[in-house]
Amino acid sequence: MRIRPAAPGELPALQDLERAAGAPFRDVGMPDIAEDEPPALDLLERYRRAGRCWVAADEADADAVGDDGGGGEGGGEGGDRLLGYLIAEPVDGALHVEQVSVHPGAARRGVGRALLSHAARHAREEGLAALTLTTFAGVPWNAPYYARLGFRTLAGPGLTPGLRRIRAEEAGHGLARWPRVCMRLDIPRTGGTSGETVAPGAVPVTIRPARERDVPGLLGLAAQVEQWFGPMVEEAGFHAAVREDIAGSTALVAPSSGPDLLGGLLFASAPPVYHVHWLVVSRRARGTGVGRALMTEAVRRWVRGPGEIEVVTFGPDHPGAVDSGARAFYERLGFVPAEAAAPGPEGGSRQVFRRAVA
Repeated sequence: MRIRPAAPGELPALQDLERAAGAPFRDVGMPDIAEDEPPALDLLERYRRAGRCWVAADEADADAVGDDGGGGEGGGEGGDRLLGYLIAEPVDGALHVEQVSVHPGAARRGVGRALLSHAARHAREEGLAALTLTTFAGVPWNAPYYARLGFRTLAGPGLTPGLRRIRAEEAGHGLARWPRVCMRLDIPRTGGTSGETVAPGAVPVTIRPARERDVPGLLGLAAQVEQWFGPMVEEAGFHAAVREDIAGSTALVAPSSGPDLLGGLLFASAPPVYHVHWLVVSRRARGTGVGRALMTEAVRRWVRGPGEIEVVTFGPDHPGAVDSGARAFYERLGFVPAEAAAPGPEGGSRQVFRRAVA
């Protein structure tokens, strides 16, 4: 499967694909949505000319291509089989996904995830801070699916003027008959080749692989959070884990101008499930984007989707849940709370958080 710009001659096939993608709405009691007409050709052409109409395509023999978008995926240029498409436009500093559709014959193959990942890369290159979209709240392959990919629901002050306008237009077309939500996926910006990572609204933070000389700095970070995590500085097992990750090149640090560190991260890169073993930001650097920069660099270096990133953090009743800001931090990065985990060394509750990656 490859993601590429749509060709002019493929636009009718995108309409056929859209009709096929709408059919499952009949099964959830939304026949009007299933029968809704696809975007007009002139509208699709406007997105295509703007460079914001992409298709997911598989190369296929001609006799494997459905010529009406019904029995198989839609026919694309040069014998490609069209699996899905996405159109988008900038709205209030974000790239708004106007439509993303996948043919039912290509369901559960990561097509939608791949299209959204491509859109996110495009948005980053254009200097846009996020992906946004509107979708049905109760349809399994709509809002719950996007939540698994890291989108969060917007409400109240989070709704920008452009999103409010889009919601009003949708209501005018009758879509408000079913609960709908606006959702947003923030896009960290990564620049350069030297490990400099920039989070939206933050100052540049240098992230580099940890070295043996960083062990005292990592222990200094551990000393700042032992009241939440339990003993680490004097624990031989923690020392061994730090040195093992340094030797395996799966440890990152944010250095400061002095001997201490602004933050550190220990990671496990074993696809398709990746693990954040430990992430700590120094007291003086909290709220400056260091934690986000460490996570962004870890994903850039080691994560290859499709898969999931897991982290075990404080349970909702743990004192550190609020004092450290850990749960809110991971939720801002697109992680979703999951099942309970075993208590920590200090006896406090723990919970797994997960984030899907394309």
